Amino acid sequence: MKINELDDAKIEKYLSEFYKCFATGYEFEDFLKLYLRKLGLDEIQITKRSKDGGIDLKALRNGIGDFSNSDSIEYYIQAKRYKTNKVNVNVLRELKGVIPFGHKGMLITTSEFTKDVINEASNDPSKPVTLVDGKTLLRSCIENGIGFTFEPKFSPEELKDYINEEELISAESENINIDNRQFVNQEFIEKEITENDVRARILSVPSKIANLLEDRKKYKILFEDEAFFSIFIKGRNYFSGGISKMYRDYGLISSENVITSKKALWRFYDNQIFIKLK
Repeated sequence: MKINELDDAKIEKYLSEFYKCFATGYEFEDFLKLYLRKLGLDEIQITKRSKDGGIDLKALRNGIGDFSNSDSIEYYIQAKRYKTNKVNVNVLRELKGVIPFGHKGMLITTSEFTKDVINEASNDPSKPVTLVDGKTLLRSCIENGIGFTFEPKFSPEELKDYINEEELISAESENINIDNRQFVNQEFIEKEITENDVRARILSVPSKIANLLEDRKKYKILFEDEAFFSIFIKGRNYFSGGISKMYRDYGLISSENVITSKKALWRFYDNQIFIKLK
């Protein structure tokens, strides 16, 4: 579903209403427990409500497939329900002070962060902290259908644009050049790279191609203009390893960690995978 961009006035209005939904910071923490679960985190727990040492919640992001135990990430999370005050750098430093070496932090607020917080959040690679301000949290709730309802509105112009765009893509894809090889559109298989793929940092493979690949074998993947190697997991039919960089380079993961699905054209040739985004 396409959602029109919100103007600044609506964002401020929704942020005010969002803030009022939680009578206390504890209620905000209760909400975040459900919110983080919706985003795919696991083993979420709220810490003791007093003397938490800068930590309000803990959560685990499991790894991929057979590596789920070895590459899981534990997050230490601090929540700040502020109406207008910005979260200052002392809050960040308090959180970093209790994050164990090699783990990650997350600082979530209904308001904003000072410049010092933004500058210091990633200055220690052993304890990086992800920042989620009110606007980011609001947009994430919209994208994940949390707290928002939408009334469908038919747009003939939008329908015509969609049809014209698909026809244009088909015309432009008649001759595709990847890595100095020419392919015609009919040789490609169309398969969407879904939000779930991006979120899990995997690359699901079309079944017709998956049937030709060997389990646990490393294949060369030519993704648009870049090449990388990844291991194919048969049965689950996905590639694992080296995926995140490609997703970030080509806009499936934004700088604010917003996830976007994209249609792609696939081709298996000469023991290599060729992928072209539509």
